[in-house]
Amino acid sequence: MRAGRALRGDWSVLSILRTTTSFLEERGVSEPRLSAEHLLADVLDCRRLDLYLRYDRPLSPPEVESYRSRVRRRLAGEPVQYITGVAGFRGLDLAVDRRVLVPRPETERLVAEVLEWARAKAARGEAPAAGWRILDLGTGSGAIACALAVELEGVGLVVGSDKSRPALEVARANAARIGARRVAWVEADGLSAFRAGAFHAIVCNPPYVAETERFALPAEVRDWEPAEALFAGPEGTEAIARVVEDAPAHLATDGLLAIEIGDRQEPVVRRMVEAVPGLELLDGYRDHAGRARGLLAIAFQRAAGEA
Repeated sequence: MRAGRALRGDWSVLSILRTTTSFLEERGVSEPRLSAEHLLADVLDCRRLDLYLRYDRPLSPPEVESYRSRVRRRLAGEPVQYITGVAGFRGLDLAVDRRVLVPRPETERLVAEVLEWARAKAARGEAPAAGWRILDLGTGSGAIACALAVELEGVGLVVGSDKSRPALEVARANAARIGARRVAWVEADGLSAFRAGAFHAIVCNPPYVAETERFALPAEVRDWEPAEALFAGPEGTEAIARVVEDAPAHLATDGLLAIEIGDRQEPVVRRMVEAVPGLELLDGYRDHAGRARGLLAIAFQRAAGEA
């Protein structure tokens, strides 16, 4: 993208995409073609598909300069979703910025597992008469809470909790953005703020990266996304252990704990679940790349104080 050519404004959609893709690829930027497409679609306020329906459209000098500004940010390592301000999650367009993690496909699978469990119970006539009460623990952008509120038939209330007030601001805005109803937001660190037996399901994507793995992460994750939502401690399982230990008291009988984990943590987390009274391991699941990515457990005893 030579400055002279950019100032003359003689770029077309296709030529600028090709040049930018090569430019980013040569500099080691991940997913260079997707990055180039998303950034240009943002500048032109269109879908990625539309770029190829008008591939010969010329770009004006202001459009080129706006695009170059975005490309420079991508070259510096900033995630595409922070540059455009939007991340896709199960068909929802959610606002994201540096206050929250970028929602990922692995977490879409976590939501799918919860939906499958709830729908199976409903098919057996076991759906709660007053509606499902579900907690998204550590909600971040609100992606899980919003998706469940939109997709799960028979929802009574989805609660999204987070200890980060800035993250909750993003989550609230996302619920309003997509028109999600029956969602509430609570500022809380862990489960202590909630009464016993309160939920039919607790869903959690906790921090699960060990501090020792910090520099193994891609720079665009390590340097840009909120550290408190990524790193859990020396082992990486500290936050998971807390959730597993506390969950039974806050689940209704036969309630579900669904938790996302790191791809090498399954044996350790299985042992955690098996050691906690009141929890029974139901199953594990894998992500789209075939890596262990989460565990499901059932509260098999009535928690003390459950209504």
